[in-house]
Amino acid sequence: MTLLQKGLLRLLGVARLAQAPDLRGARILAVQVAGMGDFLLAVPALRALKAAFPGARVDLLTSARAARAAQGCPYLDAILSMEARGFQGNLSPLRWREALPLIRRVRRAGYALALNLIGLYTPQGAVRMGLLLRSLGVPLLAGRDTLGMGTFLHLALEETLEAPRNERDSNLALVRLLGAEDPQGGRLETWPTSEEERRAGELARGPAGAGPLVGVNPGSDRPEKAWPESSFRQVMEALRRERGARFLLTGGAAEGALTARLAGAMGEGALDTVGRISFHGTAALLRRLDLFLTTDTAALHLAWAAGAPAVALFRTENLGRYRPATERIACLTGPEDGQGALRIGAGEVLRACRAQLDRAARKPGA
Repeated sequence: MTLLQKGLLRLLGVARLAQAPDLRGARILAVQVAGMGDFLLAVPALRALKAAFPGARVDLLTSARAARAAQGCPYLDAILSMEARGFQGNLSPLRWREALPLIRRVRRAGYALALNLIGLYTPQGAVRMGLLLRSLGVPLLAGRDTLGMGTFLHLALEETLEAPRNERDSNLALVRLLGAEDPQGGRLETWPTSEEERRAGELARGPAGAGPLVGVNPGSDRPEKAWPESSFRQVMEALRRERGARFLLTGGAAEGALTARLAGAMGEGALDTVGRISFHGTAALLRRLDLFLTTDTAALHLAWAAGAPAVALFRTENLGRYRPATERIACLTGPEDGQGALRIGAGEVLRACRAQLDRAARKPGA
């Protein structure tokens, strides 16, 4: 942490409150300028707020991308989005000119509480979040005080990185400080429409063959979370050879070229779904799979929400914060190789995929 960052965090500092006020009927602004997967991990906390505080209005301030994931959420009264080009990533400055109209709107809304549902993992990120939250004119700020950097929070959940909790559980612990408990025990949710369900069923019937239906999400928007394309292809070829597997390739628009190459390599037994189904529709698609192989992306949290059996590939240092709390998802870890990709052997991944398929086959009625 630089001297400037220390000084700014000191200037942003406020006195801590011993307990939260009564928030029944209050206007609450949940703030999570992050990704689509991060939003899914915040849903149980949002549900807890709505259950605990009758008459409260809960709005969300998030990134334009995550706003798509929030559509249809029954625990939100409104979604405010900001173009996060200047807010995403640990090294990007917040572009205040672009944010000013939104800040003015929030200041006029009369929120009683702003709740930051994301950790403060870098000094620059902490300063940026502190400046944003203090600029909103909300009298009470709550959030996660990661490594003591949340000086600007009136109510804070202290957290370290030595034994990190899953992001979902950290968010639930935070709202618990406010007096809110999730009535559904932390269950993740998605909200596909009937049309999205229909589309998912149509796509699931696409790949030719009669073997198990395997979803593969090979991309990542962060290079350090990526696994080599050749390794994905090696595992897919083995599953097709051994099990007659059929494949559905999933991902975002940026991974379209990658998923198209892998689908093409598998021939008529594979279908590329990129651009053909929505975010919540993908959750409906995952419920129809026998197995899902994915990197550590939003798709992993969709699989958790959908209850899909899966194998997930993690950087070792990310496992504590993002490991799904379900036995249906096997998590493999590895460090980066010299080119920045995950170093996990294809043989290890293939063994995990076989085990998941065998486990599903042994279940009654399978």
